Amino acid sequence: METANIQSVVENNIVSVALMNIQPSNYNPRKHFDEASLAELAESIRQQGVLQPIGVRPIVDTDRFEIIFGERRYRAALMAELTEIPAVILHVSDETAAEMAVTENLQRKDVTPIEEANAYQKLMESGRYDVQSLAVQFGKNENYIRTRLKFVSLIPEIAELLEKDEITISVASEICRYGTDIQKEVYYKHLKDSDSMLYDCWRGLKAAEVAKFIERDFTTDLSRYAFDKTLCASCPHNTNNMMLFCEGGCGNCANRTCLAEMNAAYLTEKAVRLMEERPDVPLCHEIANYNEIVVERLTAMGYEVESLNYYAKAYPEQPEAPRKDEYDTTEEYEQAQSEFEQDLNDYTEECEEIRTRSEAGEIILYFRIESKDIVLCYVPKVTCTTNDTKQEQTLSPVEKLEKQDKRNKEIALEKTVEDTKKQILEVDMSDCKFGQDEDKMIYFFLLSSLRKEHFEAVGIEGKKPYSYLTDEEKINIIANLTSKQKAIIRRDFLIANFKNAYGNNATASLLLDFAQKHMPDLLADIKNGHNEVYEKRHQRIEEKKAVLLVQEQAKQEAEQSDKQQSEVGMQTEEQPQEENIAA
Repeated sequence: METANIQSVVENNIVSVALMNIQPSNYNPRKHFDEASLAELAESIRQQGVLQPIGVRPIVDTDRFEIIFGERRYRAALMAELTEIPAVILHVSDETAAEMAVTENLQRKDVTPIEEANAYQKLMESGRYDVQSLAVQFGKNENYIRTRLKFVSLIPEIAELLEKDEITISVASEICRYGTDIQKEVYYKHLKDSDSMLYDCWRGLKAAEVAKFIERDFTTDLSRYAFDKTLCASCPHNTNNMMLFCEGGCGNCANRTCLAEMNAAYLTEKAVRLMEERPDVPLCHEIANYNEIVVERLTAMGYEVESLNYYAKAYPEQPEAPRKDEYDTTEEYEQAQSEFEQDLNDYTEECEEIRTRSEAGEIILYFRIESKDIVLCYVPKVTCTTNDTKQEQTLSPVEKLEKQDKRNKEIALEKTVEDTKKQILEVDMSDCKFGQDEDKMIYFFLLSSLRKEHFEAVGIEGKKPYSYLTDEEKINIIANLTSKQKAIIRRDFLIANFKNAYGNNATASLLLDFAQKHMPDLLADIKNGHNEVYEKRHQRIEEKKAVLLVQEQAKQEAEQSDKQQSEVGMQTEEQPQEENIAA
C-alpha cells in the first residue's frame, strides 16, 4: 500500500491490539525517551486512555505486530499497566514503514537536531529523496536540510553535547566540517570539561570564534608544502572549500593523515628521482627537522641515508628574474633587472666555487631530507673526519646493516610512544584504582621542583655542577622512597608553585595557610610589620574622614537654614495677598 493511501486506512481501520503482542521497530529514528515526560503521558493515559492510535504492521508468520509510529505512546501505555492499545494495522513494505516512521517523528516539536539528521539521512539512503524533495516534503529550506545532514558526521561525544544543548547548532555546524581525528581532539582538549573558567574551554564561544581557533590549531597551511596541490584545490578538507568566501591561496588542510601521506609520497619520489640523476650525491638527514616516514621508506627500498651530527650549508638558490608587468615604470624594471644580473653573476660564481671544491675533495655534497622538501647542501670535508665518521667508514657491510637494524628498532619504539600519547588521552581511567606504580610516577614529576639543598636527603651525594636532576637520577630516587623523602618532595613542589601567589587569590590563601603551619612566628612578624604600617595609614584616613564629615554636616545645616528662611519669606509675601482677596 502506498503512503498516499495511508490516511484513509487510518480513519477506517482502528482496532485494539494486546500490548504483549507488540514490539518496537528499528526504523524509529528516535533513540532516547525522556523518562519524566513518559511518566506524565502514562498518568494522562490512566485518566483519559490513549487518544490517538499507534501504527503497526503484522510480522510475517507470527501473531505479533511491529510498531511503525507511536512508540512513545506504546511505552507510556506499558507504564500505565494497560493490556491493550488502539492501533491501526497497516500492510506496508519495509521501505514504506521506514518512511512513515521517520516522517511521523520529524513532525514532533521536540525532535532533536541529531534525530533530524539521522531521519533525513535514512530518507536519503532510501533513494526516493534528495535535498530538494526533502525540503518540499517537510517545509524547510535546502540549507536547513543540508546543515542537519552534516550532523551525521559528528562523533558521538559532540553529538551528545548538541543533544543536551551544551553547544549551539552553529558551533556544531563548524565542527562537523572536519574529520573524526580533529573532532576528537577538539572534544577532549576544549569541550569535554564543562568548566567555562578554564583557559582552553570553548564552551560558550560563538561559532566564528570556534571556526577561527580550529583553523589556527588543527589545520596546516598548504603553501608550506612543495608537492603538487592540484587535488587539494577541490578537496572537501581544504578550508577554502569550507566557507563561502576565502582569502585565496592554497588554503589550509584539515586532514592531517592525507597531508602527511601526500607529502611523504612526494618526498620519496623526489629522492628516487634525484638519486637517478645524481647517484654520486648521497642522501642524508640532520638530527632534527627531517621526515622519518620518508627515511624509513627509502631505507626499505635499499637506499642509504646518512644521519649528520653537524650542520650542512644549503646550496645557493638561483635568483628569479624580474617580470616587467610587476613594475610601474621602466626605470624601476631596469633597476631590478640590473640587480638580478648582479645576483645571477654572484650565484654562478658561488656554484662554480662549490663545484671546484667538491671535485678537489674539500667539501661533500648531500641531498638533505627535510620535513617538507629535499634540498642540495654541502659540508667541509674536515667536518666529516670525526671519530664517528671514521668509524662509519670502517664498518663492514654486515655491521652497517646491524647499525641500521638498531636504528629501525629505535624508530619503532619512538612511534610506539608517540601513538600511545595520542591514545591515552581518549581513555577514561577515572574509576580505576590508583596503584603504587602510579604513585611513583607522580613523584617522578614532582622531583622537578626539588630544591638543590635537598638533593642529599633523597640520596644524591656530593656537590652537583647543576641544580636539576636527570631522568636517570629521578628513576633511581623513586625506586626506594621513604615517607620522609616523600614529604620533602611534596613540600618543595608546593613551595615552587607558591610563586604564583598574589593579592587575595586562591594560591595566596594556601601560601598563608602553609606558612601558618610551618613558620607561625615568622609569619606573625611579617603580618605585624605590614599591619603596623596599615594602622598608621588607617588612622590618618580616619582623621581626614572626620574633618570631611564635620564639613559636610556644617554644609547641610547651612543649606537647611537657608531653606527655612526662604520658606518663611514666601509665607510673609503670601499673607497680604490673602488679606486683599478677603477684602
